[in-house]
Amino acid sequence: MIIRELKHEELLMVAELNCSFLNEEFEEDRPLNSIEIEKEFSFLSNWINHKECKEIRRIYGAFDKEKFLGYVGGSLAKKEDAEHGVELNYLYAKKEYRGMALSFKLILTIIAEFEDYGVDTLIVKNFHDSESNGLYRYIGGKVIKQVKQTVKEKDMFIDVFSWEIHELIEKLKDKLNSRSYENGGLAFHDKLAQGILMTNTHTEEDFDIVLKGIFEHNTKGTKGLLKKPAIDINIYLKDGDKTVGAILCDTFNFCLYIEIMWIDKEYRGKGLGKELISKAEKIAKDNGCIFAHTCSLSYQAPEFYKRCGYEVFGKLDDYPDGIVQYFLKKKL
Repeated sequence: MIIRELKHEELLMVAELNCSFLNEEFEEDRPLNSIEIEKEFSFLSNWINHKECKEIRRIYGAFDKEKFLGYVGGSLAKKEDAEHGVELNYLYAKKEYRGMALSFKLILTIIAEFEDYGVDTLIVKNFHDSESNGLYRYIGGKVIKQVKQTVKEKDMFIDVFSWEIHELIEKLKDKLNSRSYENGGLAFHDKLAQGILMTNTHTEEDFDIVLKGIFEHNTKGTKGLLKKPAIDINIYLKDGDKTVGAILCDTFNFCLYIEIMWIDKEYRGKGLGKELISKAEKIAKDNGCIFAHTCSLSYQAPEFYKRCGYEVFGKLDDYPDGIVQYFLKKKL
C-alpha cells in the first residue's frame, strides 16, 4: 500500500466516496447520482485549488497498486477551534478496508504534512451519530464543543474533537505496533527454524544489546580503528541566543562523516556554511582524519559540497519524483 497526494483527476474518486458516505449517513439506499458526483467533484476542486484562499489544503489517497482504498484531507484549523491547529476535513476508508488500521495511517499522513507549519493540535468535526464518531473516541479524542447543523433538511449534531498532536502520534504508532500485520498493523511473531522467533516486539534492553553487538563486531573487525579519533564534532552558529545553523559530525576509521548540516534560510548566502564545514574539516584533520564524506539529496545541497571541494563517488536514483541521493568525499 502507498499513500500519496492525489492528482486533480483522481478527486473524482473522492467525490464518489463522499456521495456514498452521505448515503450511508442518511440511510438512503439508492444509486449514486452522476449530477451529485459532478457537483461534489467541482466543490473538491475549488476547495483544494482556491487561489484566493491563504490556507494550506491537502488531500491524500491510499492505494493498493491501482485499487483506491480511501483518502484523507486536511487544512489549517480556524483560530476559534485551535490557535495552532490542523483540521481533518475528510477521512474515509472503503467498507472492505475498515478494521485494517487504514484510518490510523491516513491520519498520521496528514499530521506529518502539516507539522512543518508549527501545528500542535488536531481538530475533527464529526456527526455525533456516525460510525466514525466511535473511531475518534477510540483514539482519545476530546469533545470540546457540539454544534447543530442542518444537512438535507435534517438537524444533525456535530462533535468537535481535539487532540494534542504529539500525544496522538504516539498513540497511533502504539496501536499500529501492537496490531497484527494481517490486520493492517506492524506486529508479527514468526517462528523460524531451531526455535528462533522473529518479531517487532522489543525492549530498550534489546536495542542496547544490538548496538553493543554491532559496535564490538566492528571494533574487532577494524582492530580498533573504528574508535579513532573517537570524537564528535558538533559546531553551532549563534545570533545572540538564536541558533541559526550547525554542522554535526561523527568520526571513525580516521574519517569525518558529516551527518547533518543546516543553515537558517535567512542566513544563507553569507558564506556561513563554508565557514562551518572548513572548521569541522580542520578539527578532524588536526585529530588524524584523512578524508571526509557525506551524502546529500538533490533537493538539499550537493552543489554546495562540490563548491567546497567534494567529489561525487556514487549516486542513488531510484527515489520517486526524480530525487537523487549523492555520495560525496574529500581528502583532508
